[in-house]
Amino acid sequence: MRGRALIAALLVLACAAGSGAAWRGSPSFDVAWTAGVGPLGDEGFHVSVPVATIAGRSLVALPSARPPAVRVHDATTGQVLRTFPLSEPYGGLRVDTEFVGGLLAIRTDERPGEQITVHDPVTGQAKWSRRFSFADVPVAAFLPRTAVTRGGIVWASKGGLRGVDPETGRDAWTVPWPQGCAEYELLESELAVIVQNCRDGSLTLHGVDMRAGRVTWAHRVQGSREEIARADVSSTRLIMATGAERLTVLDARGRLIARARHTYPNVARPGAVSDGEVTLLVRSEGGARMMTAVGSRDGRVVWHKSLMPLEPVESAEGYLPGAHTLIAGHAVGSVDHELAARLIEVVSLADGARVVLPLPVSDQGSAVIGATGRDVLVYEAHPGDDRVTAYRFRDGPVERPPLAVPPERWPDACALLDPGALPGYVAVPMIEDHLGLRWPKPDVCEFAPPRDSEALVRVAVTWVAATAADAERLAGTILAADEDAERLGEGAYLSSDMDRDDLRTFAWVVGGGVIAKVQAVGDPATTRRAALAVAAHLRAR
Repeated sequence: MRGRALIAALLVLACAAGSGAAWRGSPSFDVAWTAGVGPLGDEGFHVSVPVATIAGRSLVALPSARPPAVRVHDATTGQVLRTFPLSEPYGGLRVDTEFVGGLLAIRTDERPGEQITVHDPVTGQAKWSRRFSFADVPVAAFLPRTAVTRGGIVWASKGGLRGVDPETGRDAWTVPWPQGCAEYELLESELAVIVQNCRDGSLTLHGVDMRAGRVTWAHRVQGSREEIARADVSSTRLIMATGAERLTVLDARGRLIARARHTYPNVARPGAVSDGEVTLLVRSEGGARMMTAVGSRDGRVVWHKSLMPLEPVESAEGYLPGAHTLIAGHAVGSVDHELAARLIEVVSLADGARVVLPLPVSDQGSAVIGATGRDVLVYEAHPGDDRVTAYRFRDGPVERPPLAVPPERWPDACALLDPGALPGYVAVPMIEDHLGLRWPKPDVCEFAPPRDSEALVRVAVTWVAATAADAERLAGTILAADEDAERLGEGAYLSSDMDRDDLRTFAWVVGGGVIAKVQAVGDPATTRRAALAVAAHLRAR
């Protein structure tokens, strides 16, 4: 499956066939700035990166592992403006940040409580710091018991939800816990939302006015013991709930924006983003990803598109991008597996036109972690010094194909394995269709053995990069995701993946700008020999 993941995911995103969108030139991304964040490791894939305009300047808060700190950057240039040290390194602390009005709040998980420290991001002054302890609180210990939103700060007490004055850190009001089901959690939209979970699988959302200190709306979401209702908040602060085969989307005022059918299997993470005029819903139905754009005010359907994955849902290729964030009227999504973090899908909210925009890949993986309004923020893991890069979005027609190297320039897969490497084997060219796109030359070749006792060998071209260096970086990301891969020789690696007989028969090969997959069915020794032969051929190209 790994061998087809990249090309399958890319073609799902890039090819017009089957999607109703014609290729018409693409927008593009340029690097606006990049910032070193130190060795964050896996923590970097889950950090919060809030953005706000304060005193006329666009700011973004990013983590720093060396030294452990939260840094405020100019969101346009990446310049570090302020540094706020942490008491412990990332990994030892769970750290969340948010701009509250004109202030920066840093929340750290210091069990058995939580610490919130508020700073002025312009002057660097510490306004206050307070440790919150929780006793007999009806919110599970593994969930956050505070909520820090753009509108204010709250914390869970035994007697109810308490509001905190962002300027002073003192309690300002208390909202009693809603009656009935006595299990709660907190969501962070523009305001705080109490989620009241019930044993029958349903839930009720309660929106809390952060200034007045009262519940201003409530909305019940049906669920069942088989399909428990869940709630979350999107990057554009919409409140999303799933349950009873429905996706429900509300705004911060509790107004219903849309409700749509959402069924298993999940082929895309359900979600919703809005630019204020149009709201895009992403959901699954009948094994297909459904994208529906509706008017944010009237709920009128603007456009609707569906797309089927190439492979079964349990495979990496069977999962399609959702809508992680929003930039310049376009939803941005990616798939969190292997190379797919660098395959960014951009969908226009206006008409559903969609393209894929490959980004430079890091040595050890990358992921979309946020946006500044016009820039996509990508966390890129590198040995010793990870980075966050802002890619500036350019929405203009650029007449170029979606693939870095067009299909007509891909090599013939049958030519990658020299006849002398496997004496007596017969090459059988194969061309696989991808959403109606058919390669001009075989992208897959099966080598039939001269005797039934010998293994069938399969060689597949999975990607051709614009340069050999690009291919090496791509291969490095694949291998970083496979810690137990074995290096066979220059450019050849044996994957840790097992076949149905628990044998390691999958190999990766990179060279001359080409990435290929090699397998000898049921025969690890022949896999090694064939992979080394393909690697030698690619080096000689």
